[in-house]
Amino acid sequence: MSASTFSRTVSVSGMLAWRALILVRRMPAVFIPSLVMPLFILVATSGAFHGISAVPIGTSSYLAFTLPFATIMGAGFAGINAGMTLARDIEGGFVDRLISSPAPRMSLVAGPFTAAAMRSLFTTTVVMLAAWIGQLPPPGLLGTIGIYVMAASFAMATACWSMGVALRARTVQAAPMMQLVVFILVFTSVAYAPRDLQTGWLRTVSDWNPVTRILEFSRTAEFQTMTWAGLWAAIASIAVLMAVFGSFALYGLSRLGND
Repeated sequence: MSASTFSRTVSVSGMLAWRALILVRRMPAVFIPSLVMPLFILVATSGAFHGISAVPIGTSSYLAFTLPFATIMGAGFAGINAGMTLARDIEGGFVDRLISSPAPRMSLVAGPFTAAAMRSLFTTTVVMLAAWIGQLPPPGLLGTIGIYVMAASFAMATACWSMGVALRARTVQAAPMMQLVVFILVFTSVAYAPRDLQTGWLRTVSDWNPVTRILEFSRTAEFQTMTWAGLWAAIASIAVLMAVFGSFALYGLSRLGND
C-alpha cells in the first residue's frame, strides 16, 4: 500500500467513523440498548448476587466484581452496533456507492471498527460513573486505563465479527446472529463467578474462552492487583480474537461485490 493510498484510507475511515458516531443522535434506538444493557447488568446483577461476595471472589464487593463484566458487555454491544450500521448501509445502497467511488475498500470496515472503540469509551465511562454513584471508588489511574483498554479492545474484536456477518448476510435481520456469538463468549467466561468456583463443562469452556483472560485482567485492574502475567494473557486473548474475527471480516469484504 502506497503512502497516498494509506493516507486516503485513514481519511475516509475517519469520516466513516464520524458518520457512524453521529448516527447515534439521528437514530438513538440503535445506541440506547448498548447503554441500557450494561447498566442493567451492573445494577441487577450486583443486587441479585451480592451474597456471593461472602465466598472468595477477590473482593468484598460484588459491585466491584460486576463492573468489568458490565464494561465488557457494553463494549460487545458497541461492536454489534458496528455490524448493524454496516448492514443498514448495505441495504440502503450506501456501500454500493462507496465501492464505485475511489474510496479504498478497507475503509468500509476500518470506519465502523474505529467507531466501535470510540463508542465503548462512552459506555465504559457511563458504567464507571454509575458504579461511583453506587459508592464504588475509582480503581486509580492505572486500573482505570486497564479497564478502558480491555473494553475498547473487545469492542474492536466484536466489531470485526459483526461486520463479517453483515458482509455475508447483507441485511440488518442478521443482528441476532451478531449478538448470539458475543453473548456466548461473555456468558461462558468468568462473567458471574471466578474460575475457581466453576465446575463441570462451564469450567472447561471458561478455561479456553479468550474473554476469560480479558475479564480477569479487567477485574485485577478494578481490584488494583494487576500483574504482568495477567496483562500478557489478556493481550494474547485479544490477539486471538482479532486474528480470527478480523480474518472473518476481511474475507467477507474481499467477497463483497463478487457474489
